[in-house]
Amino acid sequence: ISGITEHYASHYLYMTEEMYSEMFGQLPEYNMVYFDNGMSDNEAEAEAFSERIMECSGVLSVILNSKSSSSFSDMLGMIDMVIIVLIVSAGALAFVVLYNLTNVNISERIREVATIKVLGFYNGEVAMYVYRENIIISVIGALVGLGLGVVLHGFIMKTVEMDNMMFGNVINMSSYIYSFLFTMLFSVFVNLVMYAKLRRIPMVESLKSVE
Repeated sequence: ISGITEHYASHYLYMTEEMYSEMFGQLPEYNMVYFDNGMSDNEAEAEAFSERIMECSGVLSVILNSKSSSSFSDMLGMIDMVIIVLIVSAGALAFVVLYNLTNVNISERIREVATIKVLGFYNGEVAMYVYRENIIISVIGALVGLGLGVVLHGFIMKTVEMDNMMFGNVINMSSYIYSFLFTMLFSVFVNLVMYAKLRRIPMVESLKSVE
């Protein structure tokens, strides 16, 4: 073996005619011809050309690389839809979790927040006092999630692979960046939603409440 090639669809082994004769003791029988018909961009002409080839004696089938590529792209398009559903579901889950955590955090610290407002802190300063923890937690969660996502991605790619088809397992740097930015975007969105609740905290009633 002088080299290994990567094929994402089907399996192929390449050898010279001399090597085949040496291994099997006979000359190879050629039953397939590869050629460029120069019509890959024109589907109608390629189909007509394929039909003319099928009319020749000895021809059993004609396979167009353009059609194979199109079928492969259609299948990947279906996988893209699944990925979009997973991203939307993960985003909704992140929003619910962050919203509940922030809501519980504000409810349990309402006297503390009210005291800060009484001392003269502006609404923006009070918000950052509470949101700073959310931002730190979101950053840590996003970084940990990226590491776990690499492991999960490798497992999924190995699981969905078939005998005659392989999927790439290389993750582009842009995917890491987008994932991190989306996570932080959801965190900022939750903080903006909860800002109205922080502004409406009654200072006097909250300070009078019994812990």
